[in-house]
Amino acid sequence: MEKQVYEVDEEGYLKEIYVEKIDENGNILNESLKHLITLDIPQGFYRPKWDINKWVEGESVREKADREAQQLLDSLKPSPSEIANAELEIKFITMLTELEVI
Repeated sequence: MEKQVYEVDEEGYLKEIYVEKIDENGNILNESLKHLITLDIPQGFYRPKWDINKWVEGESVREKADREAQQLLDSLKPSPSEIANAELEIKFITMLTELEVI
């Protein structure tokens, strides 16, 4: 049987995801890989970390604040189509002003 397994580094942070063969007892047959976890990572973690017997959120408070601030900044940036529409509107207003329509 094959299963998705998770390799973690020495600190427990997710390093790589593999699909490996496991036996009926849940043991991974490929012994060359180290630090493999067979328990699936729950959804919603930004930086999964293996904490001896369970997955936890490894993102620090500072990292979370930085990520959320960056997401806010990214959401305030205009999209390429919004920029193109604004440039077109400026050209249109400039043209109307030059023609003394407005």
